[in-house]
Amino acid sequence: MGTCSRRPSFLRVASWNINSFTLRKRELQEVVNRLDIDVMAIQETLLIEADRASVPGYTLYRKERRQQRRGGVALAVRRGIEHYSVHVPEMQTIEAIAVGIRTERYGEITVASCYHPPNRTVEIQDLEALMAIGPALIAIGDFNAKALDWNCLTQNNSGAVLKRFLANNDDVHAVGPEEPTYDGQGRSRPDILDIALLKAIPLQAQLEVVNEGSSDHSPILLTVGKPTPPGGTVTKRRTNWVQFRAEMQRNTALPRIETVDELEAAVMTLETDIHTAEARRLRGELPHATKLLIRERRSARRRSIRTGDPVDRNALNQLSRRVRAALDEHFNERWRKHTEEINEGDHERSLWKQQKILRTQRKPIPPIHGERGIVRTNSEKAEAFADSFELQCRENQLDDEDEDHEEEVERRDNILALKKEDNCEAVNKRHYEK
Repeated sequence: MGTCSRRPSFLRVASWNINSFTLRKRELQEVVNRLDIDVMAIQETLLIEADRASVPGYTLYRKERRQQRRGGVALAVRRGIEHYSVHVPEMQTIEAIAVGIRTERYGEITVASCYHPPNRTVEIQDLEALMAIGPALIAIGDFNAKALDWNCLTQNNSGAVLKRFLANNDDVHAVGPEEPTYDGQGRSRPDILDIALLKAIPLQAQLEVVNEGSSDHSPILLTVGKPTPPGGTVTKRRTNWVQFRAEMQRNTALPRIETVDELEAAVMTLETDIHTAEARRLRGELPHATKLLIRERRSARRRSIRTGDPVDRNALNQLSRRVRAALDEHFNERWRKHTEEINEGDHERSLWKQQKILRTQRKPIPPIHGERGIVRTNSEKAEAFADSFELQCRENQLDDEDEDHEEEVERRDNILALKKEDNCEAVNKRHYEK
């Protein structure tokens, strides 16, 4: 969690069965930035513990299968949002990882990224254990549980189990999008496999499919606490005024102006500096050609799901490869420019600091026990450490201390000190009289 933590008034929670984090990390980065995602749930990361993984601008929580590049779940939380890690018990048929989000208006909401493999039927006790991790819960991900109740075309065994569980738990309901989230890969009909289970969420929740990415699953976007405006998803862009001001201060010098020509030249220079700072601030903006490729792939994905034609599937695969190559080229170029601008004399942008950041694998600090109980957020942990240091560094107080005796000893010490000073003055006076 960042130093300037905030509590969101509403949440934008997305989920994506990415089918290899390593292969599609660039696409993931582009999607979370463009769609302004608060929490991103990721399934089938195919990572092992030794792998390095990160999402710029987000704190990543991950859980892998031991020594197996199969399954795996993760959660990416936008830095600056007040949150904490939540313990999830081991389950037989569901992989899950969770965080608690502190919202401005609705208290604490737990968000879990879930994956249930298709080759096993989900168990009731696992659903009960999952729902028990938080009083207000959003469990979102690839459940591979199909039923007509959440807009699937058919029903399977896991869907029947989940329906039976929902019938016995009135505070939990399932939400599914209106479009398929799985494209079928030409082997089966496209259908809805990615859904959200909401427990005690008294807010308006809208779930939609985002036709993005080269995985066989499309991401889904859940907006909680705020209705989606008409016309689809609106992309918001936040202006980083701190970065813009830093760029202006680094590149702009105040000239001495005495004539009209010098004034006009200074205005032109200022305009150039502003455009340069703006371009550097928007360096994460994708090139226009890459945006067009992504838009074309989005249309191709819809067409492939609608028709199921192998020709359309082949066209989609080709576009996906072109998009991945374009994103790799864009991010590599950003990194090249960043390394070229590193100043040896600037500590904040030094090579030493950059390599330290790259080599350091930061792991979120788990909850700790403080004087006031279990604390989870960074600010609460800082207060707990401060209380502990204050307790350890204060003066020892003994139970059998005699305060009157201490005062008497201190008074006599002061009298002896005054007598020594008087004796020294008398000796010095006799010395000078001689």
